Amino acid sequence: MTEQERLPEWATDYLQYIQVPVKEPSLEYLTEICTAHHQRIPFENMTTLLQYQEYHQKGRLEQNERRFVNQLWQLNAGGTCYMINSSLHQLLNQLGFQTRYTLLGGGHVGLLVRLPNESEEVYVDCGNSAPFFEPVRLETDPDHVSRYAGIEVRLRQGDEPGTYTYYRYVDGRLLTELVWSFDTRKTYQFDDFQPAIAAYFKPNDLFTSTLRCQLWQLDQQRSLSLVDNVLSIRHANGKVEKRILSDLSELREVIDQEFHLPKLPVEDAVKVLQELGYDIFKGNVITNSLE
Repeated sequence: MTEQERLPEWATDYLQYIQVPVKEPSLEYLTEICTAHHQRIPFENMTTLLQYQEYHQKGRLEQNERRFVNQLWQLNAGGTCYMINSSLHQLLNQLGFQTRYTLLGGGHVGLLVRLPNESEEVYVDCGNSAPFFEPVRLETDPDHVSRYAGIEVRLRQGDEPGTYTYYRYVDGRLLTELVWSFDTRKTYQFDDFQPAIAAYFKPNDLFTSTLRCQLWQLDQQRSLSLVDNVLSIRHANGKVEKRILSDLSELREVIDQEFHLPKLPVEDAVKVLQELGYDIFKGNVITNSLE
């Protein structure tokens, strides 16, 4: 039986979607997975919006890698850190990596991965609109900078062993709201994140009051970021373009033609935002808001 035949169907489908073959665990293979993941799977909150009512009925978010993979194929969807990194966590474990969760700033989920025949863990994060195309060696490469198209992330050691701080810069400016501390000595299960997830699904929160989609396109040497009706295109040479989209048809065209995500349910997500009281094309709150 081949390695691929030993994988569950969802894992095979996952690898097929990101166009990566099955290989033996290694730093090079992990880098290949991370790079492909960032280019094929968007960081987006449209699926979050579509799960808004379901979440409030259940009162919790289930870790579900099978659902995640189905949504890749059926919706060209991705998600935010909870679903992307938890599903990647399951995939990496199936591929023979030793993977566990870490929690940054009390709200962002990343991964710590132990490489074969090494004692050092590396930081992996595909559920973030940041250029983590390769794993970060926290201990042996403490000055590493993950950078692309004017976006930089630095993971720096804290005062105590095993503690770190995440710093994000855009065009040289530190985003103070994205300075996150984390402690790699702590161990987490997915349900440990339920309090943070509950805050994340609150009305008027960042991902329940805006429309967001981000994708890296290294073959075109650029990054795409959509926030409400503003499309930002960051080029590797530092040039930044912005386009204001005037209506839903322009939004659909951008998702299809620029992001190349023709199945992504942008119309349904915009409708949910309207029900929650937000019109992304007017930049103001609709009078009739749904709590």
